[in-house]
Amino acid sequence: MRTRWKHLAGLLCVCGTLWMGAYGQTLIWLGTLTPTGGSSAASAVSNDGMMIVGEANGYATVWNRATNTVIQVYNGSSVLVGVSADGTRAVGLKNSVDYVYQRAFMWQSPNNFEWLPPAPDRFCWPADITPSGSHAVGKASASSGNNLPALWDLNARQVRTYAVPGDMYHGEAYGISDDARTVVAFGHGSGWGYKGVVFRLNSDGTVAAWAFLNPVLGHYGCVPRKVSGNGAIAVGNTGNFWGGGYYPVMWREANNWQPEQLAHLGGNAGEAFDIRGDMIVGFSALPNGQRRAVRWRVSSATTEVEDLNQTYAALLSDGSRLSRANGISANGRYIVGQGYNAATGRDEAFLLDTQGCASHNGDVDENGCVDDADLLAVLFAFGQSGADLGRVDVNCDQVVDDADLLQVLFSFGSGC
Repeated sequence: MRTRWKHLAGLLCVCGTLWMGAYGQTLIWLGTLTPTGGSSAASAVSNDGMMIVGEANGYATVWNRATNTVIQVYNGSSVLVGVSADGTRAVGLKNSVDYVYQRAFMWQSPNNFEWLPPAPDRFCWPADITPSGSHAVGKASASSGNNLPALWDLNARQVRTYAVPGDMYHGEAYGISDDARTVVAFGHGSGWGYKGVVFRLNSDGTVAAWAFLNPVLGHYGCVPRKVSGNGAIAVGNTGNFWGGGYYPVMWREANNWQPEQLAHLGGNAGEAFDIRGDMIVGFSALPNGQRRAVRWRVSSATTEVEDLNQTYAALLSDGSRLSRANGISANGRYIVGQGYNAATGRDEAFLLDTQGCASHNGDVDENGCVDDADLLAVLFAFGQSGADLGRVDVNCDQVVDDADLLQVLFSFGSGC
């Protein structure tokens, strides 16, 4: 303990030359590739909120907040759709006016680009990646000539396609569980129309079991967009996505994968795009057609919907609004999507840090190591009080005091 207090004394000598930003609920507009004009949208975010992927000005883009850089990944119409939890690997697609020329690719930090099989020669695109970055799912041209749900082993650079036995001639996978053993897809087959499919996979990637994900009774079709980390809940849309009304929906294994329409804001368009833990995000239209980013809790999702513009109104006081929430970080802390930035007058990607206060071991900056940076963060905030102090309030008692400092000191060096 004496060594730790000596370390603290040394830090106090230099802390006047250092600065640590405040922690708490924040909204960051990510901008575009140009000072004016254009638009952007974020698809996914790493666990630390430092790596965000999506598209800006029509190009696949990585926003690296750690280095304060924006990377254009591909020089052509493209988008990144998913990123690993540590932010080192992402997947995306080259777009094309002609659908058949879409191609899948992988980006790896710091800025390495490569095509994924069967690209660049054959049609394929990805839609999701596991938090570990080991696998991705999407759509690819099969040996039969049909375009079917696809699973990539990203480490082996291999791809395989899947189909409902007998009559599935078109499909695309949108979501994959954390262990890569559950995949949700949209498909079309003889005699069963447009609906979802959930595949349960063996360790070697072969199909162990599968089930249909049906639309709500009376609806034309449905598209599952994501599956929960444990593979037990799928979310997406039900209705007529190709013209007419469509609404957010979930399917739960505990309910025999029956469709459960989610609460909405009264308009005729809505969709659930991602799920993490008990949190689901997406968008819902108001009766006037304006789209709002929304959040549901699994336990109350069929009866309650939360407009993020109301929840985080204090962060939108300039007239900005959040239009759609596209993704959640694997740890559930960050939400990304697209909204209207009133300051620039354009639609932009956003990063929303939803963290309130959660007590912890002193790792203020969540880098896995309790070190000088964490100690300094608490020192600079020492004496502050309030309900929105963020992680510097280590024990969540609404004041940064001796107790918080001692927790950091007792844990000092942990995880380093």
